[in-house]
Amino acid sequence: MSRHSMGPGGPPTPYEADPEPADRHPVYGRPAYQSLRRSHRRFGVRATAVAVGGFLLYVLLSSFAPGLMNTPVSGHLTLGLALGLGQFVLMGVIVWRYLVHVRTQVTPAVRGLRGLVRHHETAARERSAFAARSARREEEFRSW
Repeated sequence: MSRHSMGPGGPPTPYEADPEPADRHPVYGRPAYQSLRRSHRRFGVRATAVAVGGFLLYVLLSSFAPGLMNTPVSGHLTLGLALGLGQFVLMGVIVWRYLVHVRTQVTPAVRGLRGLVRHHETAARERSAFAARSARREEEFRSW
């Protein structure tokens, strides 16, 4: 009976996928991959918290402490304007720290995992090539 024939459950839905082999994605279960995901997520949460926190602080001070924000710092530069310009500095620092994080934490781990994936793919290709050669040999030397 083919997998598309009518059975007790009816025909398969068009979106029903074949079960994936367990060896298809050998990287996902590796501790190095999990550590990479955890590190990247942790950095993203921290960077987002700093960016949103800085912006929220600026908005709240502008709304609830206008006298403080209008305090002159130097000439026509007020504290509010300085904090507003500081938002650009804050974003620049966050982008710089992200680049450092990727260069020092993410890239080395990704290179190692990429090598692991290539190794698994090469081994799988060799196994399938061996199976194909074996099948051809069986057909060549098949007895009557």
